Amino acid sequence: MTPQPVDAEVAAALAAAHLDDFFVHSPYIGDDWIRHSSGDPLKHVIGIPVRQDGGVIATYFVELGFSHYDTWPPLVTFVEKDENGQWVRARIGSAAYPFIFNSPGAPTDQNRPTPFQFALHDTYSFPDGRVTQLVCFSYSLDYYISPHAPSPDQKWTPGRDRLDATLNRLYKVLNSTAYAGPSRTAA
Repeated sequence: MTPQPVDAEVAAALAAAHLDDFFVHSPYIGDDWIRHSSGDPLKHVIGIPVRQDGGVIATYFVELGFSHYDTWPPLVTFVEKDENGQWVRARIGSAAYPFIFNSPGAPTDQNRPTPFQFALHDTYSFPDGRVTQLVCFSYSLDYYISPHAPSPDQKWTPGRDRLDATLNRLYKVLNSTAYAGPSRTAA
């Protein structure tokens, strides 16, 4: 089944309500999480902290796109600000692009697996001809547009799953032993 956009007003209202709820109730939330409005009610930028030794060592920003929400998960893209202050896709070689061990282009270490099936692709060729970043896990929309098939326990379930599941999983990956540091300094 190919994901289809949903009613934009409904998606925007759900995204706003679920983000508000996430920032109050997530077990991982703290003052070090950041929330930016992009001016588009269907896009929000969230700063996710990486913590080590009791402190924050990095913050990675993801843009969440809600054009298909909540029938499908949000679209997830790691982003950074360009010289004009606009959010753009982060790329390998940038401190804004995290290396996750064993992802394409990242260092390899089989002793540092992700806590669940996950990979970060700087560039990925989609069946529709797009070539862009793929945050590859079943709580990101592009996973369902790429030729992946989640197992029943991995599959996004509307009405049960919400954007907090997406953000909590991203937090878990970035704060796991699979995190290899920013791509500009890792390798």
